[in-house]
Amino acid sequence: MSHGESSASEVWRTAVGFIRAKSEAVYKQWFKKMVPISIDETQIVIGTSDDFFADIVMKNYGDLISEALSAAGHSGLKVVFESGYYDSEEPDLPPDPDPDSSQVSMFDAPDDDEANGKLAELISRHSFDNFVVGEENRYAYTAALSAAQKPGTINPLYIYGGSGMGKTHLLLAVAHEVRARNPKARVRYTSCENFLNAFLDSLRTKTMYEFRETFRNVDYLLVDDVHTLGNKTSLQEEFFNTFNTLYGLGKQIILTSDRQPSEIPGLENRLVSRFVSGVTTQITQSSFETRLAILKQEQQCLRLKLGDDVLSFIAERISSNIRPLKGALMCLSMYATAMKQEIDLEAAKRILSDQLEKEAESRTISIEEIQKAVAEEFGIQVYDLTGPKKPKNIAEPRMIAMYLSRKLTSRPHQEIGRAFGGRSHGTVIHAVKQIEENSLKDEELKRVLNQLQRKLRG
Repeated sequence: MSHGESSASEVWRTAVGFIRAKSEAVYKQWFKKMVPISIDETQIVIGTSDDFFADIVMKNYGDLISEALSAAGHSGLKVVFESGYYDSEEPDLPPDPDPDSSQVSMFDAPDDDEANGKLAELISRHSFDNFVVGEENRYAYTAALSAAQKPGTINPLYIYGGSGMGKTHLLLAVAHEVRARNPKARVRYTSCENFLNAFLDSLRTKTMYEFRETFRNVDYLLVDDVHTLGNKTSLQEEFFNTFNTLYGLGKQIILTSDRQPSEIPGLENRLVSRFVSGVTTQITQSSFETRLAILKQEQQCLRLKLGDDVLSFIAERISSNIRPLKGALMCLSMYATAMKQEIDLEAAKRILSDQLEKEAESRTISIEEIQKAVAEEFGIQVYDLTGPKKPKNIAEPRMIAMYLSRKLTSRPHQEIGRAFGGRSHGTVIHAVKQIEENSLKDEELKRVLNQLQRKLRG
């Protein structure tokens, strides 16, 4: 039967039935109030309450949805969420399972009981005590703890690193520590995207004064994902003024991003200068020991008991970031609950086979493979990319290869520079920034980048 011959209701009813059979709790918390809207040959459209809710579901249960649709006879069908389709009754949401994906914006005021309650619920689950410390995040952890205990001494604190490395956990841990020390402290946690949305709303409703009071009348401003400031001139102006106001008053500012300030395309120099004026620290890919410690901690929360051989296997095979690591454990927990059986090593390998295959693909790309693919694309030799020549027909492919090396591998700038004939990390940073900026206005470059990434990822 083709997709078009089935109604959205029929397909979705079968799919969520599969999900419910696996976990009644997951079904009730996430899928029960979803509304099937339409279906065609390529996609099924499902109504949810809002984009935030849909984003959480896709990031944490995307594989489960794909498996459910396959079980319903519709393998390969894409799921598209549309917001605003819940009934008037609010969905029964559990706590956000992945703090790094959170877009929640909380304002904590001493006389606002509702805000206090919401913030307390959010931060109670993310403290310095349950943050697993390893060599790759120790300095960021120490700096964040110092900022929480001695506000203004490290200002601003800028933490950067890849997705799923624990940056948001540290922000929430700061809020947790501050509230424990001073319940009257005013803490504002927001994503940069929500800062943008609030800014646009204030322009539309002519409530700029209230907007500025919300973000400037605080003791701590904690902002996630400031790289989204790039190329947004008006927003940068407002953020710059907010930053200066708080900084001048000695209030603590902590920012997170997926890259260094100098690497953010379209970020004004004055903001780059402000962001690096305090302490800048990176969280890198977690070590095997850290990943194993995270798994042991998480399985206690899930009330799941796996053998050391299973945990070691997962920690060894899933190394890209913390998110898929926790996702694998959640998958095993759901399977163990649904099937009412213990998970041994062979069962874990079978259940996680698809995820492990994706993980293996994502981490096998080497700088050498990237150099070879770029050289072939532009009809030059690999030694042209690594040599001293600088004509345009070589310089641009070299920058593209550096950009892809940064994007598709976990190698640091210094190592990438060495792989390209001993060039400096500053040269790599410039190449990455230049290609990112050019791709925003050059459709041909964007096409080439997408084509190369598809080729490299197989």
